[in-house]
Amino acid sequence: MKRRTILAGGALWLAAPALGQWTPQPKERVARPPAAPPRFRAQPALPRPVQEIYPAFFDARIIVGGGFEARVAHVAGLADLAPTAAVHAFRPGARGWDRLPDLPLPLHHPLLVAHAGRLWCIGGFTSGPSALWRMERRVWTLARGAARWEEGPPLPRPQAEMVGGVVGGRLLVAAGRTPVEAANAGYADHGDTQECWILAADGRQWEPGPKVPRGVNSAAFAVLDGRLHMVGGRHSTGGQILNVADHQVYDPATGAWTSRAPLPAPRGGHAAAVALGRLYGFGGESFGPSPMVHAEVLAYDPRTDRWQEVMRMPEGRHGLGAVGVAGRIHLLGGAAEVGGRATRATHEQFTP
Repeated sequence: MKRRTILAGGALWLAAPALGQWTPQPKERVARPPAAPPRFRAQPALPRPVQEIYPAFFDARIIVGGGFEARVAHVAGLADLAPTAAVHAFRPGARGWDRLPDLPLPLHHPLLVAHAGRLWCIGGFTSGPSALWRMERRVWTLARGAARWEEGPPLPRPQAEMVGGVVGGRLLVAAGRTPVEAANAGYADHGDTQECWILAADGRQWEPGPKVPRGVNSAAFAVLDGRLHMVGGRHSTGGQILNVADHQVYDPATGAWTSRAPLPAPRGGHAAAVALGRLYGFGGESFGPSPMVHAEVLAYDPRTDRWQEVMRMPEGRHGLGAVGVAGRIHLLGGAAEVGGRATRATHEQFTP
């Protein structure tokens, strides 16, 4: 036998499977189950009904502080509401809420932000018999485990119904309302502002930041991809309060505000939070000839710069708070009717 024939036969023998040797079979294609649709799940209710809150996530807990509470069983209007100093904390997965030290004074619309190991309470309104909307410039901070709040650097002037967050390692607040002149007692005493303030690196004072292109109040906001998004809100003009669809974004890398895709429809008094790389907006309130409370859940994708409606809330609410935690969003409080009526203690978890 020639050597070529021997080698060929050996190659055939090596290529042939041994007796009993396992031969891989084509993998069976297994259909993946469809992704679960977005859903709401009830969570332990707030200790009491409250609206006009701006909650925060601090010390691994959701914090709700201040806001409007009903002072009578049947609320006819805002005059039947009163600000509260109560502060409560919820650890995701817990069965109930814990009480934290009260704010130094009752406030509605205070902005809560976690920054530099402390919980910050900024601005808001106090109320009295003849001044339901006395706007504050005072700032308070609470350290982890502390028994009381400490006074922090006050804002340069009173400001409330604003947006805020930590971007580029700095605490920033912007927009909202501020007193027009010396008066500071009623809603008509205030006007929309473009002011933006950034806390100094030493945490002792506020420095002017880039003005917001359009001053609005009652906007929803959240930090997404290191940028502060401010969506919707209200603009007071000509004696009317109109919702807007604006979407304004502050980028600390450029130190400027830019516009992004507006909301599908004007919204004010709504809430926003981030989950899984998207910005979600919830609820809101509209005034005018046909006042109503909204229940839409809107999602914004920064990659496509587009909004879409993904579902509706079990019950529409305005003046509610939203906090994103571990890919889910907790929705808190608010009111199911326009104004102060039907204030809720509702706490829901939204899973995108």
